[in-house]
Amino acid sequence: MLVAPIAFAAFAACSADRPGDEARLESRATAFPAGRGATVPWIEHQAEDGMTNATILGPSRIKWDSNHIEAEAVGRKAVRLGKTGDYVSFRTTAKANSIVVRFSIPDASNGGGIDATLGLYVNGTRVKSLSLTSRYAWSYKGSAMGAGTDTPAEQPHTFFDETRTLLAEIPSGAEVKLQRDAQDTAAFYVIDLVDFEMAPAPLPMPAGFRSVTEFGIQPNDGKEHANDILNALRQTTKLWFPAGEYLANRIDGGNMGLDNPGVEVRGAGMWHTVLRGRKAMFFCIGANTKCTYGDFSIFGETKSRSEDTAGPQKAFAGPMGSGSLLENLWIEHEVAAIWVGSDPPYQDAPTQNLTIRNLRIRNTYADGINLANGTSNSLVEHCHFRNTGDDAAAIWSIQWTKWVKEMTYRYGDGYIPANAKNAPDQGVGHGNTFRHLSVQMPWRANCFANYGGQGNQFEDSTCEDVLTYPGILMANEFSAYPFGSTVTTFKNISLARAGGEMFTDKYGQPLRHGAIKLYVREGDINDVSLENIDVDAPANSGIQLQGFGTACVSDGDRCSPELLSAADQAKFGNVTLKNVKVTNAPTYGIQIVDSAHRGAVTFDTVSVSGCGQGGLDRGGAPDSFFRKVGMNSGW
Repeated sequence: MLVAPIAFAAFAACSADRPGDEARLESRATAFPAGRGATVPWIEHQAEDGMTNATILGPSRIKWDSNHIEAEAVGRKAVRLGKTGDYVSFRTTAKANSIVVRFSIPDASNGGGIDATLGLYVNGTRVKSLSLTSRYAWSYKGSAMGAGTDTPAEQPHTFFDETRTLLAEIPSGAEVKLQRDAQDTAAFYVIDLVDFEMAPAPLPMPAGFRSVTEFGIQPNDGKEHANDILNALRQTTKLWFPAGEYLANRIDGGNMGLDNPGVEVRGAGMWHTVLRGRKAMFFCIGANTKCTYGDFSIFGETKSRSEDTAGPQKAFAGPMGSGSLLENLWIEHEVAAIWVGSDPPYQDAPTQNLTIRNLRIRNTYADGINLANGTSNSLVEHCHFRNTGDDAAAIWSIQWTKWVKEMTYRYGDGYIPANAKNAPDQGVGHGNTFRHLSVQMPWRANCFANYGGQGNQFEDSTCEDVLTYPGILMANEFSAYPFGSTVTTFKNISLARAGGEMFTDKYGQPLRHGAIKLYVREGDINDVSLENIDVDAPANSGIQLQGFGTACVSDGDRCSPELLSAADQAKFGNVTLKNVKVTNAPTYGIQIVDSAHRGAVTFDTVSVSGCGQGGLDRGGAPDSFFRKVGMNSGW
């Protein structure tokens, strides 16, 4: 099923073609090295690479501005269909029977989104009216989170969503066109990209499984089935969902979601079996339970990052036992797609030996996949992320007792529930591997992040277009365990157009994040290796080392004396950047910020070129901080 790597579009200059004239739009492809990124079964076409008679937007990186919707497009360019007859067309390069369209249409004046159609043409014939909605898009108030951010206000963002549809087979070389006709009534349509795929036929029920139809659950019946699914999970060890849609919005008795005691749950394929609704959320019950999920989609109903008021909204949540497997899944419209682990007292034991592979995670309001709360010895591979609202792929090795102490100091005795205050630590997150991942446009955090722990690996992956934060973040932050003596590695990774601005410093100035950021906010960073990393066209610096401490605390930012003391003394030790290449940074290739110059960092064949303000901003660091090995250049 996995046949070809994604082809990505680059941040290219606008062509000279006039809006209104049919034009072949030219952009150079981002040349990610072979072997990096997820292997996927679709071919991506950027709208700016198509044929169009409409308006070409961008490139732009002006965030949180509805006049620059293209700033959240992949490649920072898009095509705007603004009037009847406007179109953008593509020429298929392989057979396909499906299309995914990444688009933006307006919000309703009072929020909540609108519905609209758009014409889909194949070789000159309108074969389908695509159903589009903006009810899952359009957040507001910039960096704010929580309830109310889906109500129109200043600083709008999350403009884009996606629609998918199956079609009759389209031959290679066909013209596929998206056209705004008279019946297509949205005020505008902004098209970012399309994906063409030869989706497989529905899978048959595997041997030994029982169909949900045995438990009174029929596909496409429009009825509420959360209680029925929960009942079925208690009566079989292998449960199958035939092709169709299933609603799961309400569970009697207070369950947050669908508790799985060790059942293998499968469907007819991610294109064919869809679970929808707020309770389509799976939990794996038991410290050593093995839960298996595969071959279906989960589409939530999330419209903001509001779990504090609306309850959990994830596809898979909590600890996942031992040896569990998630494969061939498509997840959209959740706060987070997969959050592994629970805070005390809701975790019997940390997750071990979990495997996650061949997933598509799109349009979330928080993380794509976060391995938290001591999750260890787990593997995530060949996953594609687009438009996540926090870290796409993260490891958070939280030290619970440290977290309780810091949060209690910051927010008072009532912040941590009484039944969790004296819970023990959950264990160091270690031995986890993320490999062959492709991330596009995380709109509120990083592509790849590691907060504490040891011996974790991020490898053979790509990161394209980050709106506000680094592409790679290595941080002693969020009450993480110290980095251990087993080296944590980032290796063979490409970052294109990463970094951005988010939050402000104590003087009210925006924090400008580098494409690679090592952040000693709460203590040391040690035993870290970054090797064979390419950084192209970051928003700010290419490599940024940032400190924190008493001198950096903003007014109103309560940090415990212990945290500030650790930050004031934090240093780098056994940290190596090897074969790292930074090109076309608008500021510096390497930047030291806020006294992040204690200890030393080894720079082994680190090259910098085309930077707007210089190769190095040493930020007061002494020569001894820079241990230079190999052929460093440009700084």
